[in-house]
Amino acid sequence: MESKSSIDVFSLVMIGTMGMLILVAFIVLFVLLYQKKMLAARAMIKENDNIHQRKLLDASIEVAEQERKKIAANIHDDIGMMLNVLKLNLTKIQRNRTDETLTSTLLTNSNLLIEETIAAIRVISNDLMPPTLVKLGFIKGITELCRQVEASGIIDIHLLLNITTIQLEKKNEIQLYRLVKEVLNNIIKHASASTIELTINATVEFMTITISHDGKGLTNEMMQKLSESNEGLGLKSILSRAQLTNSVIQYISRGNEKAKIIIETPLV
Repeated sequence: MESKSSIDVFSLVMIGTMGMLILVAFIVLFVLLYQKKMLAARAMIKENDNIHQRKLLDASIEVAEQERKKIAANIHDDIGMMLNVLKLNLTKIQRNRTDETLTSTLLTNSNLLIEETIAAIRVISNDLMPPTLVKLGFIKGITELCRQVEASGIIDIHLLLNITTIQLEKKNEIQLYRLVKEVLNNIIKHASASTIELTINATVEFMTITISHDGKGLTNEMMQKLSESNEGLGLKSILSRAQLTNSVIQYISRGNEKAKIIIETPLV
């Protein structure tokens, strides 16, 4: 009996030991698989982050290239032409020094050209870095932009501000300002609208800019399709700037309702 009892105890000990070993092996395997899964998830997050950073870099390069082309075109078409005319006037004056009437007329024209050239340079400079935006911040910059659009007489624009000031990273301010400007330019050029309403709201986490108009609207699908075509450079610039500022932009067009463009930008 004692021998059988000893065997039973031994069997129980062996079974218990085997059970413990299996449990330990299971725990070790679980930990290893969990760590492997976590490492894979971290690698995926890092890869996605690298892809996102590459996309942002590509978008930044593309936007910068478009801006360089625009500046070069403005300098060539406006300033270059006026300086060439000024050069011709000076050449004529040099050749006709004895003709006081012609010389006086050419000098008057040349002075006007110089003033127009200075004004053109000021416009290009303001487009590169709007002084109101730089000195007083995003809200004042948008306010001045709307004032300029209204003063042009091209279209009526109404600005509704539910905030007086907002803190944005400096690198995002100029991109977001140009994004809004590009949206307004597209509406003016292509939507055949007569009125634009621009509203800015903000919470602790987000700033929302809503631009509505009574012209021809776009949907997100139409916007995406046009941005991928050769004719959609302005829309491509808008998408690039939205990506650079981590903004989400939506194009909404429903029946007889006013068309809307909603830009939501994180503040945190």
